Amino acid sequence: MGIRKHGLSTIATFGEVWFLIFRVSEICQTGAFDRWLYRNYRQGSSASAFVRRRVQPAAGLLMGGCGASVLMGANLGKSIVVVLTLLVFSILCVAFLWAFMRQARLSAFRELRQTGAVGEQLDYVVTVKNEGKRPVREFYLKESGDDPRPTVWEFANLREPGGEERNLFDRTFAFYRWKWLTERGGMWKAMDRSGALELEPGETKKVTLSLMPRRRGVLRLNDLRAELPDPMGLFQRHRAMLNEEDEVLIIPKRYRLPNLDLGGRSEMKVGGETASTVRGEGGEFMGLREYRAGDSLRKIHWKAWARTGHPIVKEFEEMRFPRYGLVLDTSLKESGPELLEEAISVAASFVSTMDRESCLLDLMFVREEPEVFTAGRGVARADRLMEVLAQVEGSDEGSYESLRELVLRHAAEMTACVLVFSGWSEERADFLNRLRFSGLEVRVFVIGAGEEPDEEALADVHWLRWEHVREDLLKG
Repeated sequence: MGIRKHGLSTIATFGEVWFLIFRVSEICQTGAFDRWLYRNYRQGSSASAFVRRRVQPAAGLLMGGCGASVLMGANLGKSIVVVLTLLVFSILCVAFLWAFMRQARLSAFRELRQTGAVGEQLDYVVTVKNEGKRPVREFYLKESGDDPRPTVWEFANLREPGGEERNLFDRTFAFYRWKWLTERGGMWKAMDRSGALELEPGETKKVTLSLMPRRRGVLRLNDLRAELPDPMGLFQRHRAMLNEEDEVLIIPKRYRLPNLDLGGRSEMKVGGETASTVRGEGGEFMGLREYRAGDSLRKIHWKAWARTGHPIVKEFEEMRFPRYGLVLDTSLKESGPELLEEAISVAASFVSTMDRESCLLDLMFVREEPEVFTAGRGVARADRLMEVLAQVEGSDEGSYESLRELVLRHAAEMTACVLVFSGWSEERADFLNRLRFSGLEVRVFVIGAGEEPDEEALADVHWLRWEHVREDLLKG
């Protein structure tokens, strides 16, 4: 009877263990577990960044040596390890107090360009002044950089390349995913700090700093710091300076495009070589006709008027400049921000190749409402479209029906239309088929995750893998 009870108890214990494993697995698959991980990783990385900015690697090495020497120094009365430990500990204490007590009253302002570009180093000048009554010796200037930690959405939805091959523990606790997302960085990364500076009271100096934009949009600089190290270079004070917030507009990265014949006896080529024949007054002389209301006085043929007794005007072959449409898909449905960013970069590449003098370009997309921005000959600079693309945001909502109506409303004026999709879905396929059915000449580029699916709607479509957009674009 006792054996039977013991067996039942064992079965019950195994059942409880399996139930517990099942519950843990179930919790791990919920968003609550991801949020708990995110909160802990975020707090941990914040504390780590605080320490790294103030403690130099040499100080960390010495502190580690102190800890190891305590474990090794068994005979406290005779061991020389103890003496060395006390010496190192004394040096660390002096260096820490020296750095902690350093003072500096500094002000600064930046001289920035209005725009920069993703992936292109941005240099700017900082003017720093000693506002205090004492000289400041051996200090450095450096921007703190943008926060590299991902958002909750990025941590929950973006996946590390090759992450599915990691073991169950790593996949569950997602530390390497957090590390990968953090290494992707924030919107920008500060480059090396300035050289060593010394300022007398009231003295002013100019230094050049650099940063690397990683994402498009409005880049804000609001945390310029003075690094005040101790003489031994073990610790440093990370002191905020008196400076105002500055902004730079970062335009999307651009790719080199192959030569594209978009019709209308015009070509859109790398460098903006567009030979256009469309839109505008002028052309070859065709003949004479009677004057009509609204005709320009410059067209009047005065000799023919004198001969016939009524106004006669010269008629010319009408010349027009080509007008192209550029439709950007800003939907995040069945795609995500990574694919949208690549779609925006491809759209920016088309804008940068546009001939500013010989064609018009209509940029169309849906924000809260369908919007269209036109640039080109006599309308606006192409830089205006770049500024718009730099600030475009994706949306989880929105209808392709409103975008289709916007495109068809301008279809009669367009020579051809370029569509850039940020992903692929049935809704996008239906949108494309309806535009094709309308008779509009379209060129389609789809930013996709993985290889191109075998679908009829993707015929004559340029499929661009989001990890290899540059290479796939040049394949044409």
